[in-house]
Amino acid sequence: MPALFQLTGGGIGVMPDPADNPDRHQVPHHDAATRISFQVVNVGDEGGSARVGIELDDVFQMEWTSPQLAPGEQAVGMAGLGRLAEGDHEVLAFVNPGSGVSDHETNRFGVA
Repeated sequence: MPALFQLTGGGIGVMPDPADNPDRHQVPHHDAATRISFQVVNVGDEGGSARVGIELDDVFQMEWTSPQLAPGEQAVGMAGLGRLAEGDHEVLAFVNPGSGVSDHETNRFGVA
């Protein structure tokens, strides 16, 4: 079985981005950039790199690529979403090549 990946099931973390958070908000805020975190694991029999696509409110934003991961190894990814408008948002992360199990997660969150 080639390299296959899953999101680890810890969910997608959503937080203010410390690179653009001048007022040091502790929750997502329209006066600060927003960043997400997620974790992938190689559940295949060979080494490889995971590609994680990120969508925000049904619009593709970017792709994150993991370092080379041996079978069983994990990596944490982070992606900046920039400053978001006040209100509710939904982020989707999906991993390729996925194993067919736990290959996508969503998180609905509010921005103050």
